[in-house]
Amino acid sequence: MRSQSTPESRPAQNRLPRSFYTILLATVMFAMGMTIMIPIGPLYITDELNQAERWVGTSTLAVALAAVFTRIPSGVLSDRYGRRRLLVIGAVLGVVSGAMLIFSQTLLLFLLSRLLIGLGLGIFTTAGKALSTDLAPAPRRGEAMGIYNAAFSFATIFSPLLGEGIKNALGFHAVFVLNGILLVIAFVVTLMLPADPPTAPTGQHIGRDLKATLAERGTWATSMIMLGMASILTLMYTFYPLLAERNDLYEDAPKLLSSIALGMGLSIWALTDTIIEPLAGQLSDRIGRQPIIIPGLILAAIGIYTLSRANNTASAYLAIVAISAGWGITRGMADALSQDVVSPALRGSAAAIAYTSFDGGVGTYAQVFSGLIDGNDFSQLFVVTAIVAMGLGLLGFVITLRVRPYEQRAAAQITPVPGFD
Repeated sequence: MRSQSTPESRPAQNRLPRSFYTILLATVMFAMGMTIMIPIGPLYITDELNQAERWVGTSTLAVALAAVFTRIPSGVLSDRYGRRRLLVIGAVLGVVSGAMLIFSQTLLLFLLSRLLIGLGLGIFTTAGKALSTDLAPAPRRGEAMGIYNAAFSFATIFSPLLGEGIKNALGFHAVFVLNGILLVIAFVVTLMLPADPPTAPTGQHIGRDLKATLAERGTWATSMIMLGMASILTLMYTFYPLLAERNDLYEDAPKLLSSIALGMGLSIWALTDTIIEPLAGQLSDRIGRQPIIIPGLILAAIGIYTLSRANNTASAYLAIVAISAGWGITRGMADALSQDVVSPALRGSAAAIAYTSFDGGVGTYAQVFSGLIDGNDFSQLFVVTAIVAMGLGLLGFVITLRVRPYEQRAAAQITPVPGFD
């Protein structure tokens, strides 16, 4: 999908403003606070609280479902009342969840803290994605979306290492304290954002906005791709720690890495995504979104297969690089597509619908896929993950073949109408 604007025209207007970098910093802090729990959350449930592994899936489900229920309201409200207001609300919920986590000594409190961080995540990232799109000039939209997504991944480069290292040295609750501190910093940085005007009339009916957004073929394409990519994120964020621990995946890791080898895998995932997404977004601004999707799906499939066969540190890390590259490319294109096809007044709604599909998929997969694990045998999990990711990804790609961006239609004086193109 090509933009009609050229990057060379009016270069001063193609710069990303200071506010764009402020929201990036706030997102990095929020993401660090959340993702520091990835390598230790499942282990806290099974090892510290002595609960069955099914509660690991329930923990992920709590985050995902909470995000699902806040995505669409927060997207629509950010269109009407400004992105900053919603970002502040999301950050406050993050701080409350961090405080609750510090005092969690039972499974119930732990799950409630996960529920609150899910609410904050849904509100914060939905408004954040829409704001980053608002601030980006059209010729750099794909790049800007890649950079915003990379901010979350950038945080994950360091947070799993911190989480695993601090847990091994000082215990679980030391990690919980750091989680709370990071979320407070995210809140403070968010307050530094300037107020932004609404992009949609406050009097317009919410259902009309959602109907208009759902009428876009690109919205459905994005939802299918996001639903597929959710299975890959579930594999890595929910089941990868169990896979590594039960199969002694890093038994041969160098002594220097032995205490953080599991977390290093997540850091490699995040570093790869941080590098890949902005580059893929920049390339897609030049040649279109669709040509990037298929290579991304192929890379993800190769990575899933390789991880299923991994039996040592080197093979596991190489597999994670391939999975992350494929996932990042494909998810990044879906993100950009969701914003390409709607008017500025509907960007919050578009982001909300895309990530409602994504979060709903993560929560469902986390709960259902746990039944595919038999002791240390994860083979069925890998097969089903690959089928879901590739099948839904290809379906979304097919739908994109008749998608045109909003600016292109407007330039050709084509009025968007309800229904498929």
